[in-house]
Amino acid sequence: MSDFDLLLSYLCGRRSIREFSDQQLSRGCLQQLIEAATWAPSAGNRQDWMFSVVESSDAKQALVATVRGKWEGILAANQDLGFAQELAEYASTFADFARAPVVIAVSAAAPNAMHRHLLGEAARATVGSFASAAMAAQNLMLAAHALGLGACCMTGALAAAAELSQLLGLGRRREVVCLIALGHPVSQPAAPQRKPYHEVVRYH
Repeated sequence: MSDFDLLLSYLCGRRSIREFSDQQLSRGCLQQLIEAATWAPSAGNRQDWMFSVVESSDAKQALVATVRGKWEGILAANQDLGFAQELAEYASTFADFARAPVVIAVSAAAPNAMHRHLLGEAARATVGSFASAAMAAQNLMLAAHALGLGACCMTGALAAAAELSQLLGLGRRREVVCLIALGHPVSQPAAPQRKPYHEVVRYH
């Protein structure tokens, strides 16, 4: 098997896992995952990502309460929408990260005042910290798969991103990019369908 075929087989085997056993993760294992994450490319090689590891039940429940409270407000303000019930059912899953033994909040440095002045709304995309942290998150999840662990990247909780940053002590100069639920999977779901090549590529 070629290196590419081996890599593709590995990539295709990774799943988004949402159900975990109660088995805990060692600090050594978490260190391995985060070190793998830090080998992602980063804009300007600044490596300005941060990984906030949440293990305690109290800390996870504080995150859950914050996310649920935020979404309750959003749903209450939009209850007249025709799809409000569907949205409420979808939003009910946004705090499911608490089922995992470990939750890792991946954050990036926010654009500074100079970036915002020069670039306006394009500051985040141009500076590249957000994209760099997202690539680090992918590294972490692939490393988890290599260790036989399960992981799931969750972004629905980011409706409460500012509040989550405050809870995690990140301050206003950092932005939460995603939450990663992490643990030992109780099952391996089937592979979801992928869009065919011709639907996702354009040559110019």
